[in-house]
Amino acid sequence: MVSRRGVLGGVAALAAMALSGCGGERRKLAEAAQAAAAEIDGVSGAELEPEDGANFERALRGTLTLETEDHAAGLAVFDEAMRAIVTVVHDELGEPEAESLRVGWITAVLANGGEITAMELEPDMQAANPRLDRITAGSFYAKYGLS
Repeated sequence: MVSRRGVLGGVAALAAMALSGCGGERRKLAEAAQAAAAEIDGVSGAELEPEDGANFERALRGTLTLETEDHAAGLAVFDEAMRAIVTVVHDELGEPEAESLRVGWITAVLANGGEITAMELEPDMQAANPRLDRITAGSFYAKYGLS
C-alpha cells in the first residue's frame, strides 16, 4: 500500500525539480537581455532579474542606468535598450510565453537620479486601465516590428 504522504512528497519533489530547471533557463534569458541592453550606447549599467508574479506570471524586473541627465535623451536611449530586451525575449522564448512575459517593471535611471518607466515608451496597451504590471513584451511587438 502506498501512503498518501509518500505520493504527495514525490509529487512535490518532481514539481520542485521542474521549477528549478525552468529557473536556470529564465536566468539565462535575463542575462542575455541584460547583456543586449548594456551594449546600447548611453547605457552604463543593466541589472535584470527573472521574477514570478502572484498569478504565475513571468516577468523581467530591473534597472537600466543611463549616462545622460536629459529626460528626452534618456527616453531615446531607454527605447533602444527596451527594443534590445524585447527582441531577445522574442527570439529566445516560444510563443505565447515570449509575448506574455511582463517587462513593465524595467525602469531607466538617469544620471541625475530621475526615472523613466516603460509606460513612457507608449507600448500598445490593450487594457482600459494601463499599469506597469500589465506591460508585456508583446505590448512592444508592433512598435519594434516584431510578430
